[in-house]
Amino acid sequence: MTFYVVYKAPRNNKNRGVIPNELRSLGCIQLHKSFWEVQEEKIKQALEILQRHEPILLRRTREIRKPEWNRKGMVTDIGSLSVVAYNIPNGKRKLINRALRKMPCIPLCRAVYAFPQKHSLSDKENQQVATFLKLIKENHGDVKMISRIAIEDQTSVKKLLDKIIDRIQKETSDIITSSKVLANKAEKEDYSMRSSKSLTELKNRFRHLKRVTDFYEQWLRMDFSKDMLKTYRAIKKVHDIIEQK
Repeated sequence: MTFYVVYKAPRNNKNRGVIPNELRSLGCIQLHKSFWEVQEEKIKQALEILQRHEPILLRRTREIRKPEWNRKGMVTDIGSLSVVAYNIPNGKRKLINRALRKMPCIPLCRAVYAFPQKHSLSDKENQQVATFLKLIKENHGDVKMISRIAIEDQTSVKKLLDKIIDRIQKETSDIITSSKVLANKAEKEDYSMRSSKSLTELKNRFRHLKRVTDFYEQWLRMDFSKDMLKTYRAIKKVHDIIEQK
């Protein structure tokens, strides 16, 4: 059985080389930045090295699994994932980040994302992964994908769920902040095409976010209705101010 680990790299550049050297000394194989293949007998030692860096333990399975919940409705198994790791030229990063913002994926570490995997190749989720891989290659990037990945333990499951929550809350917070800034400008200035364009961009971001949160709700039964309501109200306030001009 093949195991993998991802972790949050230290911000201090001087310490970034320490962890890779320690993992290599265990015989671990670096697949991409903070994404490593680990031998089963070395898992405990690898996790000890990474204990301060939010490690997430993964393994490859033979079957494609569905999510599971306990009696309290808590997620106990996220199900099978396709893990995508990529490198992209600096000038193309914004393009890739915009694409990821519209996709129901989970950030594992820098430039490594997990996507839900379904049985049928015709499923929309699997097609999204194919589209993302194509986008990377079209923009002169390198990409690799490993399928049939499962989360190994409950601690790692919780970390991934927290990453999803953090991702959605960051996006909602950014849209709300941008809406407030635009509302203040619209109240002080005359109506302009620039204000209208900025509002349209916020509405598009909200629409894409709504699709992503709807997917998380169907996939993992996660509820982001309160976050979405706050975001909707912030955008509507801007809309009403501009309409009154």
